[in-house]
Amino acid sequence: MRIGRTIGFFVLALAGAALVWLGAGSLRAARHERAVETAWAESFGPLGEITAKFPAHTTNAAAHALEESGRSLGIELRPRGEQPLEDEPGRPKQTELDDVRAPLEKWVDQQSAKAEGLPDAPPAAVAAYFASHAATLDAIEKSLLAGPAPDWAVDLAKLHAAPVPNVLGQMQLTRTLVGRAEARAAAKDVRAEESLRAAFALTGALRGRPEVVSQVVSIAATRLELGAVRRIPVDAAAWRERLKTLDPRGGLLTALRHEVWVNYEAAKGLLRVKLRAGPLSGRLAALIGAWRERVEAAGVLDAWRATIDAAAKSPVADAEPRFLGETFRQTLARGGVRRALAVPNLIESWRRANIAALEIRKTDEILAARATVP
Repeated sequence: MRIGRTIGFFVLALAGAALVWLGAGSLRAARHERAVETAWAESFGPLGEITAKFPAHTTNAAAHALEESGRSLGIELRPRGEQPLEDEPGRPKQTELDDVRAPLEKWVDQQSAKAEGLPDAPPAAVAAYFASHAATLDAIEKSLLAGPAPDWAVDLAKLHAAPVPNVLGQMQLTRTLVGRAEARAAAKDVRAEESLRAAFALTGALRGRPEVVSQVVSIAATRLELGAVRRIPVDAAAWRERLKTLDPRGGLLTALRHEVWVNYEAAKGLLRVKLRAGPLSGRLAALIGAWRERVEAAGVLDAWRATIDAAAKSPVADAEPRFLGETFRQTLARGGVRRALAVPNLIESWRRANIAALEIRKTDEILAARATVP
């Protein structure tokens, strides 16, 4: 009997100690979450504000019409989830653009990188592609210039399953329009600026989106457009006004805040699922580790807050911003996150945003000088 009581008391003591441990851990996690979310709000505003900035909506008619026109060019603009299933998944259809894509990309990139002078004439295959699709390209340009602007679906509540535009297709169409502008400029065709304005309007569909990938692609597309603006005869005053609307650093920082919010909300949602679903043993294991997972998720959130804040306060420069990785790792360690986490593509993406900002300044200076020439 005494042995049984002793064992019983021992089991109760263990259970009590476990409850105290879990309770203390839960209180610690809650305090840490509140502190981190308060610090985030002081830097950027409440976490939930991101959904108000990007209200949910469906793809508009202008975007659907552009998708139809794009297919006739051999460019797929429909988001991946809206494309029909093929007999052989993973093997894209061959299109007419595939035969000219390599010379088109090489030529456009070379022309945009030139320091001065009108563009060179396009390769024969590229010129033939522009000529054979002149009517479709004219219609696309007219639509983009007249508006309304194409706008693809947004639904942040879906977190990682939220819709994302086909950024590869948009980059292909942008390069095609910039290439057409350069080909027209090489031929001294006054319509060159129309093609360039259409490309700029198309990229605007990505500049205002919340995804990091949309921002990164919009930065690449904008740099192509700026390279052409600096060499093609354009309305300098009008383009200087357009340049004022560009903020590659701000767009990327907003997208980073959105991505961090998504990861934080997804981590909390996954923990709730583990605590409510599955076998009892799994739920008990999740309960035991729950407060540690909450502390770690809050620590990661705080590391991103400090890193994004450091990026926002940094000067515009073409140097590799390694300080961002250091800021992230140091804040993680202070937050008690033991496992090493990388900062995926942040350093290179931030450097590209800075280069784009520098190119905006350079372009504005060139246009200002051009406007003063009698």
